[in-house]
Amino acid sequence: MQVRTVRASSVKEAMEQIKDELGSDAVLLHTKKYRESGVLGGAEMIEVTAAVDETQARVPHAPSVYVPPAAPILPSNVLNQYRMTEAPAEGASARPARSVLPAYDSYGAEPTVAAPYATAAAPIYPRDVYAAPLAPAPAAPVPQPAAPAYETAVKPPPIQAAELEPAEAHADQQKDGSAERIRMLEDELAQMKTMLASMMAANQPKETVTIRDVLRRQDVRDELCEDFSGKIPVADVNLDSLDPRAVSVLSGYLAQVMKFTDGLQMAGRSSRVVAFIGTTGVGKTTTLAKAAAHFVLEQNLKGALITADTYRISAVEQLKKYAEILGLPVEVVYSAADLKKAIARHRSKDFVLVDTAGRSQYNEFQMDELKDLLMAHPRMEKHLVVSATTKEEDVAEIMKRFSVCKPDRIIFTKTDETRTIGMVLNLLAGKDLPLSFLSNGQSVPDDIIPATADRFAELLLRE
Repeated sequence: MQVRTVRASSVKEAMEQIKDELGSDAVLLHTKKYRESGVLGGAEMIEVTAAVDETQARVPHAPSVYVPPAAPILPSNVLNQYRMTEAPAEGASARPARSVLPAYDSYGAEPTVAAPYATAAAPIYPRDVYAAPLAPAPAAPVPQPAAPAYETAVKPPPIQAAELEPAEAHADQQKDGSAERIRMLEDELAQMKTMLASMMAANQPKETVTIRDVLRRQDVRDELCEDFSGKIPVADVNLDSLDPRAVSVLSGYLAQVMKFTDGLQMAGRSSRVVAFIGTTGVGKTTTLAKAAAHFVLEQNLKGALITADTYRISAVEQLKKYAEILGLPVEVVYSAADLKKAIARHRSKDFVLVDTAGRSQYNEFQMDELKDLLMAHPRMEKHLVVSATTKEEDVAEIMKRFSVCKPDRIIFTKTDETRTIGMVLNLLAGKDLPLSFLSNGQSVPDDIIPATADRFAELLLRE
């Protein structure tokens, strides 16, 4: 066990010294503030004591490089616009496993080697595949009465007004008919792509795990797997999940069906007030501390912490400890009026984070009490915190019950405690509720990921 004590003028500087000397696995043992001796009292300093286990080897990260085997030439699809995925040559060695979840503070793409592709000449298909015309046939001309040759000629009967359609109505019918035919063609094309992808998947080597296979293993609903097959190029649907391009392919689909906020971004000069709400035991206080540490240590912002969780004494003490380490003021409130005054006292800060007590979604009294508390500030941003280990039907019920509080974002915690997180995609696909954070551990401030399509794709594709 190595123990180090460092002294610095700020918490951030002390933490950087600890990480430089002991690494990121160091555990804080003690912190205290003091003033250096001097005539005028000296400057305020902070002393931090930390330790690390000497048996933990620190191995530098070496990004893996995947060198694909030679690709056989496969026939192209009906539209001759997509390229097939290469299959590993017979007898080729297994591809090395690679880490798809980079550290919190070192996001970036790993160096990769582009896989070669080859296409053959497209087969010729009969013209009647798309026999339906894109435009309607021209309307029959409306008969016009002929002019009489003599004054004594018999006049033709008058044409009824109902027989003449207005030009505007005829144009609308043409537009509607064309749009309907285009929609039908798009649906047919999506079905053909899905069928072709299934046929190609059947011919894949048994050891290949495609992106679609990974989605099924992550308990993603069948209809979303089919939607993925219809919206992504055929060659990419059956792409090996270990292929360097797999993350970008999957993230492209996720960006189409879900919304992401990339964590919390400061809103100009005004103070950002954020409340964390949810049921008991989902990690609201820890998530709040991670977000606060991110603002203080990485962005050098000033803020304040407020807790309304007076049901648990340990929650107040836990938040006070985090606030002391980060050098942030903390206040305890008991009502909406207290919360309103506390927020007003810190309106000059860059951010104000509010911790709330866990509420049962089935307790109407507690839900009404929480709703009244959140009305203390008109621009309070509400983040619903949910555990990724909760059953999907229970999370759906929590989202429904907490909708009375009008949450603006959703956070999924404990993603490291489950191997299947397809539930997140199932619940948020097609919804207006954005994903803001993904928490993957208890370490503060490291184990939290600002949510983006790329980072969520990495979690879905993890080994």
